[in-house]
Amino acid sequence: MEEDDQRELLEIYQQIDNAMVSKNTEALEIIIDTNYILEHMGGYKQSKQEWLEQIKNEKMRYIKTMPQKASFKIKGNRATLTCKTKLDAKIYGIRHVWGMIFEMHFEKREDVWKPVYGKAISV
Repeated sequence: MEEDDQRELLEIYQQIDNAMVSKNTEALEIIIDTNYILEHMGGYKQSKQEWLEQIKNEKMRYIKTMPQKASFKIKGNRATLTCKTKLDAKIYGIRHVWGMIFEMHFEKREDVWKPVYGKAISV
């Protein structure tokens, strides 16, 4: 069961990465929980709607994601996927490749894992 959950969590994470790069905010709208919060490396906590708007208007333009290693913690209907990754992005006009640890927190609702919180940690 836990292996199935790990596969599902990783698949969702990859879907989000792909949607970010392709600017598919419609997919992100469906995949991510309504109350999702994204905490950036600088500590700013951004609502899902604000984040999606900034993807649409290219204030946040994701060029390429390069996940390197993922680990999982699953307890009941809560899970955390922690991924060491690199992100090539143009954020507020500055293009850079950021190395980070990204933690994505999930809750399982009606047998569906939903991302509820994401946190980027600088490495």
